[in-house]
Amino acid sequence: MGAWGGGLYDGDFALDLKGTIKAMLRAPLSDDEVFAELWASLGNGAGEMDALDYWVVLADQLERQGIHRPDIFERAIAIIEAGEDLAMLKELEAEPNTIAERRRETTKLLARLRAPRPAKKRRPLKTPEPLLLERGEALTWPTDGGNSINPYVPEDQLWKLGGFKQDGWGFGIVTEAGHHYHVLAYYAVQVLKWRRSERPTPDLAVHCPRAPYHYGTINALRLKRAKVERLGRVPDAAFGPSPAPEEARRRALRAVLRDTGLSAAFGIDAWNTWAGLKFAFPAPSGTPLDPDEPDQRPQPKKA
Repeated sequence: MGAWGGGLYDGDFALDLKGTIKAMLRAPLSDDEVFAELWASLGNGAGEMDALDYWVVLADQLERQGIHRPDIFERAIAIIEAGEDLAMLKELEAEPNTIAERRRETTKLLARLRAPRPAKKRRPLKTPEPLLLERGEALTWPTDGGNSINPYVPEDQLWKLGGFKQDGWGFGIVTEAGHHYHVLAYYAVQVLKWRRSERPTPDLAVHCPRAPYHYGTINALRLKRAKVERLGRVPDAAFGPSPAPEEARRRALRAVLRDTGLSAAFGIDAWNTWAGLKFAFPAPSGTPLDPDEPDQRPQPKKA
């Protein structure tokens, strides 16, 4: 059995849905198109508690945004009044205090759905978000023990996380940059295995094994806080095999809808020596740098 908290957003599904709603409301789509995308992305196929949370969380987020959808509100009201979510928590053997917290949360939501705040006009983006990175350029960033700077924390607050003392560099390639729904920017990055003390250069990317593609979103503030530097374009030979187009589109869309942080890629630690976990793709040149270092590529199975 899984574990659930009593709050509306104590579960991963609810948090994913909240982020997806936030992203979709910024897209230049009609309300009906937004809700169709939400249903296709997270609602359709959700099971057990998630299927109930879909309607309750959606109603909560729309009410908070001043978006009136009586059909969605009524669906959530019916779930709460019938106690369907409480019954499901009991079936899943949730703790009594968890059930009590859920009852308190949904009671407050029920009052808001019956008397929602005044309606507001939704204001989707009208112009594309600027692309901060370009396909084919190399990136580097400072690391401490293989870890990048946490871009969600101001520099003068990093001491709370133990501080940051640079002892190396991260290295990566922007393999994709574009928009979904014509306005929401996304990127894909492959982090390269770099174990030298000096700063990397774009021409050496062809000799570096690399991690799987990471898709995500990022803004200028987080790039600045992580001290990411753009080094220039890598040689064409530095690109390895690309993901299948449909897989790439699906992963990019998921990153946009769930606002997946691109900065998570900068935390891939090049000093980890677990075979195959982080640098699964070999150097395109076939001649990796520092060949005497422990090989992090998957090893062929013995016959």
